[in-house]
This record gives sequence, C-alpha cells and structure tokens, in this order.
Amino acid sequence: MTSRADFRRGFALRLVLAIVACALVLGGPVMPLLAEDLGAARQAMARAEEYRARGDARAARIELMNAIKAAPRLPAARIAQARVFLALFDATGAEAELTRALELGADRTVVRAAMAEALLLQGKADAALTWLGEGQVPASDAGYAARTLGRAHLALGNMDAARAGFDRALRFAPDDSLLWTDIARFRIASGDQAGGVDAADHAVKLDAGNVRALQLRGELVRSQYGLAASLPWFERALAIDPNDVSVLGEYAATLGDMGRMRDMLAAARQIVALQPDNPRGYFLQAVLAARAGKYSLARNLIQKAGGALDRVPAVMQVEGVVEFQLGNYRQAIDRFEKLADAQPHNRRASELLARALYAEGEHETLLARFRPVADQGGTSAYLLTLVARSLEAIGEGAQAIDYLARAAEPDTAPMVRLTQADEPWMLAEAARAAPRDARAVIPYVRMLVANGDFAQATQFAEPLAATNPGVPDAQMLLGDVRFAAGDAAGALPLYRRAAEIRLSEPVVRRLSLALRETGNADEADALLVRFVGYSPANTGGLRLLANAYIDRGNWSGAILTLSALHARLGNNQPLLLADLAFARLRFGDAAAAAHDARLAYHVQPANTLATHMRGLTLTAEGSRAMVAVEMLEKAQAKDPRNPWLRYHLAQAYAEAGKTAQAVRALKASLALGAFPESAEAAALLRALQNS
Repeated sequence: MTSRADFRRGFALRLVLAIVACALVLGGPVMPLLAEDLGAARQAMARAEEYRARGDARAARIELMNAIKAAPRLPAARIAQARVFLALFDATGAEAELTRALELGADRTVVRAAMAEALLLQGKADAALTWLGEGQVPASDAGYAARTLGRAHLALGNMDAARAGFDRALRFAPDDSLLWTDIARFRIASGDQAGGVDAADHAVKLDAGNVRALQLRGELVRSQYGLAASLPWFERALAIDPNDVSVLGEYAATLGDMGRMRDMLAAARQIVALQPDNPRGYFLQAVLAARAGKYSLARNLIQKAGGALDRVPAVMQVEGVVEFQLGNYRQAIDRFEKLADAQPHNRRASELLARALYAEGEHETLLARFRPVADQGGTSAYLLTLVARSLEAIGEGAQAIDYLARAAEPDTAPMVRLTQADEPWMLAEAARAAPRDARAVIPYVRMLVANGDFAQATQFAEPLAATNPGVPDAQMLLGDVRFAAGDAAGALPLYRRAAEIRLSEPVVRRLSLALRETGNADEADALLVRFVGYSPANTGGLRLLANAYIDRGNWSGAILTLSALHARLGNNQPLLLADLAFARLRFGDAAAAAHDARLAYHVQPANTLATHMRGLTLTAEGSRAMVAVEMLEKAQAKDPRNPWLRYHLAQAYAEAGKTAQAVRALKASLALGAFPESAEAAALLRALQNS
C-alpha cells in the first residue's frame, strides 16, 4: 500500500516533469519557473478555465491575475490571460500579455492566433494577416486562426478572401457557434441579409449561451422589425453576462433611439464603470448630452473617448454638430468634411458641411463643392438655399434667383449623382463584368431607370434578384424597375420579399406606395403603423404615416404624428408646418392652424404650399379676407393648374365679397378635373349663382 509520503513524492516528481515539459514546449527557461509557486499558479489557471467554461470571463481574469502573481514568468498563464482579455474586448491588454509571453520564451506558433485577433480588434487587420502568414499554428488553433483570417480580410473588404477563410474554418470546426456568428456578419456585409439571419439563427441553435450570437440576432431583429423587438435579444444576452460591454453598447444605443434616455444613460455609465477607457461608453453619454443641449459637456465626453472612434461616421456627425453649436465652425467643417468624404452619397452629411461652410463665411468653397450638386435633379431645398445665399454673399444675386425658385418648389425625383469615377460607360463595363455582383449592377441599373431605359435595366436587374434572393437591395432594384415602368403589381411581390428580409424605411416607402397603387390602402396604413411602432425614432417613417393619415382624412392621427415630427425637427421645415396647419384646420382648430401656417410662410415665403396654407387659414379666420386673397392669388400664379388651390381662392373671393371672381375661379377649378373637394366646389358655385 502506497504511503501518503510516497504519494506526495510521486506527485512532486510528476509536477516537476510537467513544468519541464511545458517549458521545453514554450521555449522558456526551466530553473526560474521552479523558484515560483507553480502549484498555486496551476490551481488558479484551472479555476480560470472553469469560469471561462461557464462564460464568466471577468472571474477568469481575476484567477489568471492570481496565477501570474504566483508565477510571473509562466508563459502559459500570460497566454491564457490574453485570451480572456480578448473575450472582454481588451485587445491592448491581450497584446501586452502575449508580448510578455514571447519575452518569457513562448513559441510564436503558440501565440500566433491570439496575437492576430488582438491586432485585428485594434483595427490593425494588415498586421493580423502578417502574423497569420508567418507560419503554422497548433492543431487546436487551426479553426481559430482560419476564422481570424476571415475576419481580417472582411475588415479590409477582401470579400473573396474572407469567404475562403471562413470556409477553411468550417472544415476544422463546423459546429463552432462563434464561427457561425462571424459567418453571419460576413453574409450581412456581403449584402445577403437573409443568409446572415440564417447563420445567426444557426449560431444561437448551436450554443444558446453564445452572447455574441445573441447580440447579433438582436442587431438583425432591430433592422428587420424595429427597436422594441430587438430589446429581448439584448436582454437575453445580458442575462447571461450582465457586464458584456459590447452588448451593453448596442442595448444603450437602442434605448436611446427609443427615447428611453434614463435607461440609456444607466447602460452607458455601466460600460464606463466596467471599462473606464471604453470609448463607446463616453460617446453614448455625449449623444445624450448633445440631445439635451449641453454641448460643452458633450465635447468633454467625446474627448474622453480619446480618438478611438474618430473614423466612425456617427461620431464624426455628433462631433461636428457639437462644434457647430458651440460656434466652432472651422472644427465643425473639419468633422463634416471627413464624414462627407467617407459617405459621398449621404445627403445629410452634405447639408451639414454646407451649413458649416456658410456659417464660417466660406462661400467660394461652398459653391465649388456644392454648386455642381445643386445643378443636378433631386437636390434638397436646404442645399439649394445655401447655394443661393452664398451666391448672394459674393455679389452674384442674379444667379441666385434660379436656385431660390427651385428651393421653393422642391424636386421630389430621386437624385442620380454621378462622380467622375461613375461615368456611364464605366458603370456599364462594371455591370457587364460582374452581372451577379450587386455593388456593380445597382448603380448602373439606377442610371438606366433615371434615363427611362427600362428594358435594359430589366436585363440586368432580373438575374441579380434571382441569384441574390437574400439581398433586399437586389429585390428592391427589380421592383423599382417594374414600378418605374408602370407595373406596380409586378413590383409588389419584390418589395414584399425585401421587407421580409429587412424592414427599413426605403423598403417601407416603396411597399406602401405599391400597396396603394394596387388598391391595398388599408394594408399600406397597417404597414406604416407597424413600422413606426418598431422604429419610433425614424422620422421618415413618421412622415409616411402622417401623409397616409392626411390622405385618409384622419386628422387627429395626422396632428399627433406631425406634431411629433415638429418637436423633433424644429421650425425650419415649411412643408411640415404647412401640412400641420392643414390638419389642424380640418380638425377644427383654426387658431393653431393659423399659427403653423404663419411659421411656414415665414420660413419660406416663396413656397407654394406654405403660401397656400397661409391664405387658407386666413380665409378660415374671416378677419383679413383681402390678405387671404393676396396669398392665394400668389400661390395660384405659381401653380395655375391646381384645382384644389383655385377652389380655395374662390372661397377667399367669396369671403371678400368678390362674387364674380369667385364664380370664375370655381368654374376654372371644376374644369381642371376631379379633386377631393369637387362636390363642395360645385355646391358653392350653385349657391353663388343662385344668390
């Protein structure tokens, strides 16, 4: 029978042999390790592994700190701690531990995969690829290294190489939930939204405790079904790990977009408490401060982020707005220029930059950049106005007149803006070279549609939609071609398919229009109500719903929705104010209607609708009939074939005692065709003729 002493001697011998073997594998010295408390270190590492298996990376980190304290020259503890840091998104800490492990003699082969991920998480994708390309990795890291390879190529936009990396990783670990999470992100980045959803679902099915997969599923649900629908997914992930800063970031941003500012602030502060150097926690608090008008506080919070998010478009925009509101127009220009250069088709970014240039007095710079844009169709009234005012500022008032006239009557046609790199022949060549690539085909087809070449557009759009059933843009593209060609019924199923994949504002706008064109107005209204419920912060959705309420005569619903938009967008929206005035007037609140119409006219006196509503509300007041006539005559001169406007002018004439002019206006109105108030116009005509 073995004595207790013999057992202890045998255990000690086995431990020494294990240490020697570990040191030989890692390439480190043996004798310094023997002087450390390796037993305590190994026990702490074992406990850390148990915590990691349960998903508690923070507890694992503490145990590994104990292991490193017991044996500071043990490379294995450093490598284990680095992997925990990676799980906690502390890439800098991970790189430091891996570097120290190398200094202690660890083999680069053992460190390679983790070091590549640490570099990748710091935005150093090229450096990550360099590490991965230097040599082999242990067999146990083969799938991990291939997955990191795919992620690095994805970060650099090398989609084919990324696909190859993920395919290779699947050969090693076909049931790895984290791998399927990355595959989902790859598919989404490739435009395959449906494929991304399928991959994310598979990742959750493989491991219901995979916080990364649950987070991604929440992000996808948010884009598919709106803000409120995504919260349960984020909350499910936080129930597993309440201190996961990545999930907390998405959760906080969603709460903010829903208007739950206190909850957003609590989540943002929790991020900072967990990681005092986490830039997103400070940025989220800066957004809250900016929304509350506390711009100095917002700037201080952004500065605490330390520049780590400087290339993120949302951060550029918030920084620019904050600097603008503080009167630092030069700094605002710098931020908005970066944003506009990064997103050349972002209309909002262009308008922000133009506003900052105008405020700084950089009129020639504004004109050099935005006058060519203003000369194209589909330019916003705001940008047209800024171009006109800059022309006036440099003494070219005569040239400004045309831009101001166009600003007063906004062009609602979609803009097809071609840069020098987007010449038609180049777009055609790119589409022919890659007829199944949405990035190549979509710009060309949009140009063909703008030119009215629907047959050629269909030849490119149909195969793209057929080979990319999970890409909403591909489905919308073919739908747009059919709708523009007058085939709303043919466009409808394509828009439905796109909405099933991702219920975004562009899809909702198209689908609701196609539904109305095909006689499904009730379904269109239900769609808009559902979309606004999903995404209450989406101003485009609110505008669509308000328009639907106006069309249906739901004045209380229109007032509620338009008032919400007014509170969010302010008084510099003449069309919004004019619609709100009309809804209030029809609801019976003439005083409030007059106030809104007066604001709309003050903002843009040359706008036909603002002038129209000003005159209409003055007629309803009954005290200034001739002023109402003047306003409506001005509007009618701008839009002489609008029967509805002529009818309202006739009402003003009648109110002012000008019966003959009223009769002529009513006859002209009814001769122009049917309009919503044709019956009332005919009744008024009969009454005046019989009086």
